[in-house]
Amino acid sequence: MGKLRIRHLLVAGGAGFVGSAFVRDRLRADPEILITVLDALRRPGAEADLDDVRDDRRFKLVRGDVCDRAVVHPLAAKVDASINFASEEFTGSGAADGPALARTDIEGTVVLLEAARKFQHQRFLLVSSGEVYGPLKSAANREEDRLAPKSLPASARAAAETLAGAYQASYGVPVVITRAATAYGPRQPVNQLVASLIASALNGQAVVIEGNGSATRDYLHVDDQVAAIARVLWKGEPGTAYNIGDGVQISGSELADTILDACGKPSSLKRLTRKGPGWSYGVDPRRMRPLGWDPLVRFPDGIRLTVDWYQKNQTWWRLRDVA
Repeated sequence: MGKLRIRHLLVAGGAGFVGSAFVRDRLRADPEILITVLDALRRPGAEADLDDVRDDRRFKLVRGDVCDRAVVHPLAAKVDASINFASEEFTGSGAADGPALARTDIEGTVVLLEAARKFQHQRFLLVSSGEVYGPLKSAANREEDRLAPKSLPASARAAAETLAGAYQASYGVPVVITRAATAYGPRQPVNQLVASLIASALNGQAVVIEGNGSATRDYLHVDDQVAAIARVLWKGEPGTAYNIGDGVQISGSELADTILDACGKPSSLKRLTRKGPGWSYGVDPRRMRPLGWDPLVRFPDGIRLTVDWYQKNQTWWRLRDVA
């Protein structure tokens, strides 16, 4: 395949937290890009979260199911590349729904891959998760490590990765994959980890951490994550997965302390459940360095910036908290 000339993107799941941040970032960074977002808009407030770009002539929002070929194929026929953020992981407020994850995360990925094959897309980018490796055994995971997911959402994403790899091997679809650390930042729905803890702290409620607080994760500001995804889309090597992370492990107890401090709340609000598996997750992002990417927002600064946004936009998240 020759030099990339991606002028029109299909972004499946582009009304989600990370997907919508990617859309805003690309429209801001590239005056020539056209973006079509396909999203089922099942998450409360999802459509309104794209109001700030709705009048941009380069942007189009289509409400539809990623599993519906009759919707996907006409959109895919008009674009140069596709990105799949679509997942059922955060569309509801309860426990993970296995059948829904299988349908959207796995079947939906196949529908998009088939469209990318049929219309000869220059790239197909699957947005996956660092949790596909499973809990840490020792050092942070490298891309060559075996996938051993333990949660339903991570298992569905690992299955989608396997199918994407098969389309690359069998049909030459130019697939790239990102496996990211835990995202946080402004506009994160309050049913997701960091935002839920910030909302609890601002409400003066207990900030609850599963287990004894020692389990660690790598937290990555959403601005850094979408910048990395863009790098992989345009500069990544087909057939390759890329870990995206800060490379710094933060314990659950440290996360709670940092949030409470940023919110000006007492540490006595921190609660440890002493229950749960206590799994840690982390990825080694060194493969991203040759693409010219490094995280810019360090964890303490990112939490302070995020808390500041939630303090100034309480109507936004309180409406969604009760939706």
